[in-house]
This record gives sequence, structure tokens and C-alpha cells, in this order.
Amino acid sequence: MLKKSGAYFLFAVVGLLLGYFIFGVTSEKENTSIEIVTQVNGKWTCSMHPQIEGTENGKCPLCAMDLVFTSDANGNLPNYQFRMSNDAIALANIQTIKVRNESPNNNTLKLSGVITTNKEKDAVQTTLFDGRIDKLYQNSIGERIRKGQEIGLIYSPELYAAQDKLLTSISYRDTHKKLFNSARNTLGLWKLNDKQIEEIVERGKPIMNFPLFADVTGTITEMIAAEGGYYSQGDPLFKTSDLRTVWGEFDAYESQLSFLKIGQEIDIQLTNMPNEKINAKITYIEPLLNKEKRTVLVRVLIKNQKRTLKPGMFAEAFVNQVNLGKELPIIPKSAVLWTGKRSVVYKKPFSDKSIFEMVEVELGQRLGDFYQIQSGVRAGDVIVNEGAFTVDAAAQLKGKKSMMSNKVFDEKTQHHDHDNMKMELKDVPKRIDISAEYEDEIHLILQDYMNLKEVLVLGDGDEARLSSVSFLKNLEKLEFNSSFESVDINLTQISKSLVSIKAENNIENQRKEFKFLSDSMINLISSFENFHKPIYIQHCDCVDNFNGASWLSFNEKVFNPYFGEAMLNCGRVESVLN
Repeated sequence: MLKKSGAYFLFAVVGLLLGYFIFGVTSEKENTSIEIVTQVNGKWTCSMHPQIEGTENGKCPLCAMDLVFTSDANGNLPNYQFRMSNDAIALANIQTIKVRNESPNNNTLKLSGVITTNKEKDAVQTTLFDGRIDKLYQNSIGERIRKGQEIGLIYSPELYAAQDKLLTSISYRDTHKKLFNSARNTLGLWKLNDKQIEEIVERGKPIMNFPLFADVTGTITEMIAAEGGYYSQGDPLFKTSDLRTVWGEFDAYESQLSFLKIGQEIDIQLTNMPNEKINAKITYIEPLLNKEKRTVLVRVLIKNQKRTLKPGMFAEAFVNQVNLGKELPIIPKSAVLWTGKRSVVYKKPFSDKSIFEMVEVELGQRLGDFYQIQSGVRAGDVIVNEGAFTVDAAAQLKGKKSMMSNKVFDEKTQHHDHDNMKMELKDVPKRIDISAEYEDEIHLILQDYMNLKEVLVLGDGDEARLSSVSFLKNLEKLEFNSSFESVDINLTQISKSLVSIKAENNIENQRKEFKFLSDSMINLISSFENFHKPIYIQHCDCVDNFNGASWLSFNEKVFNPYFGEAMLNCGRVESVLN
């Protein structure tokens, strides 16, 4: 009996052991496989061309960049939504805000503009006769002159001959009055007064260097002539303006015109006097719409007895107690991205999840630092108000709707050739005058780009990451509403490249991405004209396995950001933007 019991016990133990090895190990292997699959679920792709798929250690066939691994973090999300990791959100300092309704009754309408000279008080000092300017007593901008003041000396052979003729006719002025009066009147035609003519007669000989007298009163705003130059009758010497009054010229959008009228009171605030407001009235509303800016010029006349207002100063005008209509949702202007004619924001459809989607919105009135929203979002929606450019770059990398494309990206069928796109973007139909509206924005972008280029020249990868972060933050602050779609596309490409540089630790990979960043910058800057100083487009044929690469520089001397110390001065100046 004991033997049979022992045998049963032995069989039971053996059965348990076999079951463990057969089923337990298999189950463990299955769990491990599932875990491994979960960890590696994703694909190797190009950060610049997300439609490309490859294998580990592969290269992109379009740009030759190393492929990077992208995990499939979107799960079963719809194709117009995407997820960002919490670390990425924290690193980019992405912030959100809840949309709220606000009654716009009795709100303040804000206009942006600049102080200019009073064109009705502008004047030009000209020469009254041909001659060489030997001396100019007032020869710099900002000097004040008054009518009748002596402003310089001129040598004029014609005037010398006319004086000599007058002095010759004195001997027979009693017998031949007509001849004498004719000689005298000749000098009068050159605006010499009776006192000056009598001084010539009393002197008894012609004046070699004749004094010039001002015909106008005001402050010199532009110098044209210079000592030693020869000028013909009627040539301008300098321009003046009476700065006791100035104009404030402001841009009003189409949607704001119905709230503005001539004689309406406005408050003006200047950047250098933030705590002081100047009261004025609208004196003129331009009858024509600027087709490029979609604005109308609104002008006010401002007293400037103390000369504290300088032409060229930026100013803001506030029209108070304006009834702007019904209650509408409002969002911060920092949340809005402009792309051609579209305005978009990024919304979080689930407040407790890191999921985003792009939404096109229709903007209404601007209320200070906010915009009314006619459609697209409503009160209670959560949108990105800081870091929208970074979110847009993430959308592009994941092939989602973005500023670049209003359609969902089809990774299997859609292909973008970087070189072809580069040629298309350079084909800008018309260049934009930088001095008109975008001066501060473009200079800010250029300076950030130059800072990044300098640290790449030095070969400092850590500093390049910091520079790209700073560049991105400033890019997101831009209030850049351009009607040129190519400009917006380039801005999007720039932000996308900066995100890639920020994520890189390897200086060589940063330099590869800088090539694409530079192409977009060159396309962007080439869209503008009238820079205050030359911008050099430089090129090195040795970069990227002798495919070549270009970059921008304020300095004519070449400092190569792609090679650094290894080939510091390799390259040449291709062209100059002025």
C-alpha cells in the first residue's frame, strides 16, 4: 500500500514538473515576446521625410540623413490626431489654455502704426542758380533752420557774370534806365532782394562766393547735397519738416473699418513712453485698401511742441468704447498660426490626455492680445497657447495635418523631394519690403539664425541645442500674418529643422540638419528686400559628399559652419542681398 502511494506521489510530482516546463515556460516566452513587441513597435524613418521607411542604420534616399526610430505612440487614434510624450511637452514648454466667451461691448479697438512727419509741412531747399557748393553751414540731419537764414556759400559763374553786368550798367543808369533795370531784374529773378542788390552796388565788385539763404523753416530730415558738389538750378540740397506737428499713421483691417470715422477720438501710446497716452482725433481714412496687407491707412494729427515724438517711432492707437457686436469665444494671439490665407490653432480634444489636433479658425476682431473667433473653436475647448510651432513640427513628423498641409499625410503614396521644393519656394512672385511691416520680425529671425551658425562654426553641439531652443521660442512669438504662402511654408520648415537640431546630441547630425534650415532661411530672406546691411549667401561645394550646401552670413569673410576648424574658410560668396 505504501509502495503504491509513493508511486502515485512520484507520478504527480513528475506531472507538475512537466506541466511547468511545457506550459509555464511557453507562457513566459509568450509574455516576453509580447513585451518585446510592445517595446519595439514602430518604424525607422527620416525626420525630414516621414514618408520614408527603412531599417536600422539606414539612410534617407532623399536627403542622406540617418534614419531615426519612431515608436508607434498613437495607438488607435484617428488619422487627424496625434500624441506627444510628456517629456517632449515639458521640454518644449508647451502650455494650454481654456477658450472662454467674452462680451465685446464697450471694448477697446487696437491699431498698430508709426509716427511720421507731417507731409503738409515738409519742404525741399533747392539751389536758385547753377554752381559749386563751397560751404554748407547746416549739413546734418536734425539741425533746425529758419527762412532767410544764411545756410552756405556757392560759386556760380552765371551769377558772377550777372553781377558784373549790373556794375557795368551803373555808369549809364541815368541815361539808359532800361538797360540798368534789365541788369537789376536779372538778379531779382534769382530771388536776390533789394538789400542784397544794393550791397553789390555799394561794394563795387562782384561777389565770388555768394551766400545761400534758406527758403524754408524746419528741421533737416534728409541731406542730399555735399560741399564741393556742382548743382544745377532747382536741384535739392536737403529736405526739411516742421516737427511742431507730426502724423500718426496706423493700419486698420477691413473688419475694423466700420468702427472708425473721421473726427473720432483715439488714445496713442508709444513704446518709449509706456505710461503716457496722447489724445488725438482721426483726420484722414485712406479711400483705397492695401491689397497685400489687407489694411487701410488711418491718420491722426499730433501736436509736438516739445519735439518728444520722433518720426519712425512705433506707436499703438486705442479706440475706446467700441461696440464690437455679440459675445464670441476669444483666444490669445500667441495661439494662432498663420499659413497663407488660413489661420489655425492646435486643440486638445481630451483635457486629460496628451493628444492634439489642428483646427482651422476664422478670426474676428483683435481685442488687445486676444482675437475673437467666428468659427473653429468654442468656449470650453482647450488649445495650445504657448509652443504651437513645436506642436506643428511634431504633427509634420508624424504625417498629420499641419501648417504645411491641410490634408492628412499619406505615408505610402505621397513623396516630397527636398531639392524640388527648394526650387519652388525660391520662385516668389514679388518681394516684400522689409521696412514696411516685418522689419523687427525678420531681424529677430536673422539674429537667432546667425547665433546658431556661430556655435556650429565653433563645433559646440550643446550650445547648438540651446540656440535652437531660443530660436524656436522667438519664432513662436512672431505675429507674422503674410499673404505669401511660400513665406509661411519656409517658417514651418525652419521650426521643423530646429526641432530636429534640438533633439540631436551629435554635432555632425546637427550640421546635416542645418543644411535644410539654411535652405529654408535663404528662401525666406530672399522674399524680402531693403535690408539695412548686406546679407551674404555663401556656399561650400565640399559639404555632403560634394553635393554642396549654402548658408547666410553678415560677414563677407567665410566661416564654414559645416566643417568648423577642419575647413574653416572653405567656401565662397554666391550672392548678396541688400
